[in-house]
Amino acid sequence: MAVDSNETTRLVPSTKRTNTDYQTTGPQVIAHDTTDTTEMSHDLSITKKLNGVNVYTILVGLWVGVFLSSLDSSIVATIYPRIGTEFHRSNDIIWVATSYLLSYAALQPLYGRLSDSFGRQTTYQFAVTVFFIGSLLCGAATSLEFLVFARTVAGIGGGGLNTISSVITSDLVSLRDRASFQGYANLFFGAGAVIGAPLGGLLSDTIGWRFCFYLNIPILLGPLYASFFKISNYNLQDEDNRSFMDKVRELDGAGAFFVVCTVFFVMLATSLGGNSREWSDPFVIGLLAASLLSGIVFVFVEKYYATFPIMPIEIISQQTPLASAFTNFFCLGCAMTNTFVLPLYFQVLLNYSASQSGLFFLPRVVGGSVGSLYAGYHIRHRGEYRKLLIASSVGMLLAVMLISTWNTATNVWWTMPVTMLDGFSGGVIITASLISMISCVKRQEMATMTSISYLFRTTGGVIGVSLSQAIFQGVVKDLLVQQLAGVPDAAEIIEIARKSMMDVRTLVPADYLETVLASYDVAIHYAFLFSVALAALSLVSTLFIRQHDLH
Repeated sequence: MAVDSNETTRLVPSTKRTNTDYQTTGPQVIAHDTTDTTEMSHDLSITKKLNGVNVYTILVGLWVGVFLSSLDSSIVATIYPRIGTEFHRSNDIIWVATSYLLSYAALQPLYGRLSDSFGRQTTYQFAVTVFFIGSLLCGAATSLEFLVFARTVAGIGGGGLNTISSVITSDLVSLRDRASFQGYANLFFGAGAVIGAPLGGLLSDTIGWRFCFYLNIPILLGPLYASFFKISNYNLQDEDNRSFMDKVRELDGAGAFFVVCTVFFVMLATSLGGNSREWSDPFVIGLLAASLLSGIVFVFVEKYYATFPIMPIEIISQQTPLASAFTNFFCLGCAMTNTFVLPLYFQVLLNYSASQSGLFFLPRVVGGSVGSLYAGYHIRHRGEYRKLLIASSVGMLLAVMLISTWNTATNVWWTMPVTMLDGFSGGVIITASLISMISCVKRQEMATMTSISYLFRTTGGVIGVSLSQAIFQGVVKDLLVQQLAGVPDAAEIIEIARKSMMDVRTLVPADYLETVLASYDVAIHYAFLFSVALAALSLVSTLFIRQHDLH
């Protein structure tokens, strides 16, 4: 390929506005123009830019942002028991994880449309700035409520780091080269997701959990440099006379709102049910009913109201897209359940430190990265994804079934190959299910399918984390109430067991410590069984996916 003569200059404004399907939320994004002829011309001009130094500088800067966005979703996995103990709120600490994922899921589908209306540079700068502020606030948090708020702010920015990176990469990369660049972006995203847990444990045990969030600050220099010096609002037309409110009205704000309501009400119900309220409490039942109602309204809004819906019903209702979406939902629910229950097993039950617990995550890190890369290689060279999805779903189900048998007598070295299989299978499923979604639709619908894939993926993770933690807390409470009946200090012991899990060995009287640890053992087992159910549902979903020719 020839080198662009102006390769060291930043991207310049284009006279033609690219019609990007703006709901994109992940590494693979397909930009398309209004006609095949203009698309070919666009691809040829972009191909020349791929040898330009600034193009690679831009992409690396953007992918660093993708890495951070993904890292922040998982870095709390090994440190949340310690944070919960410090604030004496272990029974509520899961909100630290789910608040980030919820705001992330709600805003990421809107960022593409924002970048089309207000410019790539402006929107990306907003996302980086909000993520920067959220990270600072997380590190400075003095209460659980403040930390949850800060994580929500960080999630708003994190969704933009992922989405705008996808959109800009799509602008720069030709159709011919897009598969290769998707693999690079997936590697950054996957690395952030799987490195978060071991890195969080190491930082927590050495310099403190707050530095898990302060760590983002220096790394953000890469995305900040790209956003201020290497990217312009090149996609905006000079003759665009739309007002600010006209641009805002193009957003599917109502759709995003009802997605948030649907997931939030489930999260709140699972946080309260079996915890501070009984599952039969009218308020908890009302929350579940409100979630169902919000979901119904969301479908109505997407089908009849939204001009640019974040989830077009006529597309997602097709068999393969719907089956692929649910494969994503259940797979990520399973993966995130394991991500947040495994630290309980290693730290609370086996009494390993956060950093030691993080080391046991390393095989999962390697497995996830290799799985993602293998899926890309397999699909690119064989053009086949259905059998690969089914085989990897069987592998994930086998792995979580083995994990569900673990107890205090399990050889810790045996956990490593099992978690590696779990990570490898999940890495394959995440990559291959995205390809299965976009392979069966027209080119102009590909980015919309990518958006739907990531929307199901993120909401599945939120629901998985919320329900698994509700199961854990509920089982611990019920078992201790039964087994400590008649004990004078029963209420205090139960309070310590549920709110200060990392300190039970020093705070719980020796006569009752084994009882508390036994309740943890049973509760973790039930949480892992929930993960098995999600893996089984993911496998069932893959059976309905059809093989399509890759175009």
